[in-house]
Amino acid sequence: MRQVDLGVCLGHAYDRGAQSWSIILPGANYLPDAPLLWFAREACLAAGRNVLAVWDTFDRTTDPQRWVEDRLEAGLRFVEMDARPLLVAKSLTTLASARAARLGLAGVWLTPLIGRASPPFASMVVEGLRAASERSLLVGGTGDPSWDGGVARSVPNATVVEIPAADHALQVPGDLHASLDSLRTTTDAVMGFAASIS
Repeated sequence: MRQVDLGVCLGHAYDRGAQSWSIILPGANYLPDAPLLWFAREACLAAGRNVLAVWDTFDRTTDPQRWVEDRLEAGLRFVEMDARPLLVAKSLTTLASARAARLGLAGVWLTPLIGRASPPFASMVVEGLRAASERSLLVGGTGDPSWDGGVARSVPNATVVEIPAADHALQVPGDLHASLDSLRTTTDAVMGFAASIS
């Protein structure tokens, strides 16, 4: 791993000499060393991809859409040798779905903001997901008010993993073993999806 300057923030690059890259975008306050993104990185590496983890937290005085797009663009510039990297986004950075659709990029959307607790973001994220021409993986939990399984299943070309009782961190409150099972399920899904994207 090497730390890199992306201009708007730092990143951690895991360059294994592969042809393809994954870009991991953090949640608002969920950095790439938190469990879901840590293991998503490991899953992408195990699938034979290089990984760029964008390292930043959201300043709530900034426009959320602009913050997300600036970090996505910085990541895309860094991996410019791969015209179609795989995006892995968590929560707030699922706002990148519209840009991903325009660029024809496949995406892993962890706890996407598509539920009743996510206005005004839900309509923007859902519109981007539904506009995608490439495949996507959506992972959420039934205990997360930002998730709507019905909406997720309505997205064309999407594989949906829904975890019973899991919250916005995909943990099952009060049940350590169920939380570990959730992390394993998510990691396996990300690895399989990353390996299937050419």
